[in-house]
Amino acid sequence: MRRYFFDSGDAEHLVEDDMGLECEGIAAARQAAVDGLIDLAREELGGSEQQQLLVDIRDESGRKILRLSLILKIEKLELSASG
Repeated sequence: MRRYFFDSGDAEHLVEDDMGLECEGIAAARQAAVDGLIDLAREELGGSEQQQLLVDIRDESGRKILRLSLILKIEKLELSASG
Protein backbone atom coordinates (compact mmCIF):
# COMPACT_ATOMS: atom_id res chain seq x y z
CA MET A 1 0.00 0.00 0.00
CA ARG A 2 1.07 3.55 -0.65
CA ARG A 3 0.88 6.45 1.76
CA TYR A 4 -1.12 9.53 0.76
CA PHE A 5 -1.28 12.89 2.53
CA PHE A 6 -4.40 15.03 2.81
CA ASP A 7 -3.84 18.77 3.21
CA SER A 8 -7.10 20.49 4.13
CA GLY A 9 -8.57 23.88 4.84
CA ASP A 10 -10.09 26.79 2.98
CA ALA A 11 -9.00 28.88 0.01
CA GLU A 12 -6.75 31.02 2.22
CA HIS A 13 -5.13 28.45 4.51
CA LEU A 14 -4.34 24.76 4.08
CA VAL A 15 -3.16 22.63 7.00
CA GLU A 16 -0.47 20.23 5.85
CA ASP A 17 -0.96 16.58 6.75
CA ASP A 18 2.33 15.20 8.04
CA MET A 19 1.09 11.71 9.01
CA GLY A 20 -0.78 10.54 5.93
CA LEU A 21 -2.85 7.43 5.44
CA GLU A 22 -2.05 4.16 3.73
CA CYS A 23 -4.45 3.46 0.87
CA GLU A 24 -4.66 0.68 -1.69
CA GLY A 25 -4.56 3.16 -4.55
CA ILE A 26 -5.73 6.50 -5.84
CA ALA A 27 -9.40 5.47 -5.78
CA ALA A 28 -9.18 4.65 -2.07
CA ALA A 29 -7.27 7.90 -1.42
CA ARG A 30 -9.95 9.82 -3.31
CA GLN A 31 -12.68 8.25 -1.16
CA ALA A 32 -10.75 9.07 2.01
CA ALA A 33 -10.50 12.68 0.83
CA VAL A 34 -14.25 12.83 0.12
CA ASP A 35 -14.95 11.52 3.62
CA GLY A 36 -12.54 14.05 5.09
CA LEU A 37 -14.09 16.90 3.12
CA ILE A 38 -17.54 15.95 4.41
CA ASP A 39 -16.23 15.99 8.00
CA LEU A 40 -14.51 19.34 7.38
CA ALA A 41 -17.76 20.78 6.01
CA ARG A 42 -19.64 19.71 9.12
CA GLU A 43 -17.08 21.50 11.30
CA GLU A 44 -16.38 24.63 9.27
CA LEU A 45 -19.32 25.67 7.09
CA GLY A 46 -22.00 28.08 8.14
CA GLY A 47 -20.41 31.32 9.26
CA SER A 48 -20.21 33.23 6.00
CA GLU A 49 -22.15 33.93 2.84
CA GLN A 50 -19.59 32.11 0.70
CA GLN A 51 -16.92 29.63 1.62
CA GLN A 52 -14.70 27.15 -0.19
CA LEU A 53 -13.18 24.12 1.50
CA LEU A 54 -10.33 22.13 -0.03
CA VAL A 55 -8.53 18.83 0.34
CA ASP A 56 -5.33 18.34 -1.65
CA ILE A 57 -3.99 14.79 -1.95
CA ARG A 58 -0.20 14.35 -2.12
CA ASP A 59 1.69 11.14 -2.81
CA GLU A 60 4.75 9.91 -0.90
CA SER A 61 7.07 12.10 -2.97
CA GLY A 62 5.07 15.23 -2.04
CA ARG A 63 3.56 15.65 -5.51
CA LYS A 64 -0.02 16.96 -5.47
CA ILE A 65 -2.19 14.55 -7.41
CA LEU A 66 -5.81 15.59 -6.73
CA ARG A 67 -7.74 18.55 -5.33
CA LEU A 68 -11.25 18.19 -4.02
CA SER A 69 -13.24 21.33 -3.28
CA LEU A 70 -16.62 22.17 -1.87
CA ILE A 71 -18.19 25.60 -2.28
CA LEU A 72 -21.09 26.91 -0.22
CA LYS A 73 -22.71 30.09 -1.48
CA ILE A 74 -25.70 31.62 0.25
CA GLU A 75 -27.83 34.03 -1.75
CA LYS A 76 -30.96 35.80 -0.59
CA LEU A 77 -33.67 35.50 -3.20
CA GLU A 78 -36.39 38.09 -3.57
CA LEU A 79 -39.83 36.69 -2.91
CA SER A 80 -42.52 37.46 -5.47
CA ALA A 81 -45.62 39.41 -4.42
CA SER A 82 -47.70 36.21 -4.56
CA GLY A 83 -45.57 34.12 -2.36
